[in-house]
Amino acid sequence: MAAVVTGFDVAGLVADYGDAEGEWRACREACALFDFSFVQRARVSGPGALTAIGALTARRLDDLAEGRIRYALGAGADGVLVSDLTIWNLGGGRYEVMSGRRRDIDTLAAAGGAAVADLGSETAIFAVQGPRALEAFDGLTGASLAGLPYFGHGGAGIAGVSCLIGRLGYTGEAGLEIVCPKAEADRVWSALAERVRPAGFAAADTLRIEAGFLLFANEFVVPVRAHEVGLARFAGETADDARVRLVCFRAETPEPPVLWRPDPGIALPAAPGEITVTSACHSPIAGGTLGLGYVRAGDDGVGRTAVDPRGDFGDVRIAPLPFYDPAKKKPRRGWPVARTRRR
Repeated sequence: MAAVVTGFDVAGLVADYGDAEGEWRACREACALFDFSFVQRARVSGPGALTAIGALTARRLDDLAEGRIRYALGAGADGVLVSDLTIWNLGGGRYEVMSGRRRDIDTLAAAGGAAVADLGSETAIFAVQGPRALEAFDGLTGASLAGLPYFGHGGAGIAGVSCLIGRLGYTGEAGLEIVCPKAEADRVWSALAERVRPAGFAAADTLRIEAGFLLFANEFVVPVRAHEVGLARFAGETADDARVRLVCFRAETPEPPVLWRPDPGIALPAAPGEITVTSACHSPIAGGTLGLGYVRAGDDGVGRTAVDPRGDFGDVRIAPLPFYDPAKKKPRRGWPVARTRRR
């Protein structure tokens, strides 16, 4: 039994714009601009829309209010996780599904019972993330974004381009995601980049690992279920017969390469005390190597040591998960009082 992860081209991602740690710091202290246009997007409408989306996830969606967004996990028939998604309720029986996995859009189209418009090739998705993200839009849009709730969305114009904007915190910081037509992407990016420092995926991965957030291209390369990653409710699960647990770890070892990815052939830990590493980075907060991985259920106590049987990571010790902002309050808290933006 193996997880299937397809449609994600790591080589196509921008690692950094010249200073990965500076980009990380911009997001933690002010805000940074990311290009998430690898994400696939489809609009699903009609009476059977939720049934079609149900082919991707068992998470309940019939109580999702108009103007709100829901995070969900997708699993195969055997319960093994294959993707994570966001579902946006546009109202009037219309929903948008966003996924990093191309196969999910194909599954929607094949589900039947609903009209499915594949918008991936027509879409660019950017994100402004960080405690000062809202200030970046001051005077740039014709609509106020301050009232958007966490996991809520609305429309606004940027540089004369009509955009769909959601309040989401992919990095563990407060932030806004911008969905716009690909034909107008350069105009929108340029308008934002005049105000916000662009950042690449070296910074994004580090921020994500520190916040304890999954990346399907990493954490799903081994066959795990939602309750084993601590996210059962996002997949509509109730069982908890976990074989393994997702943990955060620190290691005193040479720094992992930028955009480190696990070998697709890795397996779950075979013996007590072992760890299967799925993500790793140099974390400025940790002052060294920080990562995510799996240990056998019962081996997940903070402070325990673990052994990487592949030998890539030494002196591994289980750390709190999340390592940064353990209460996960920062993405959903109110925006800071606006200050004068430097021009």
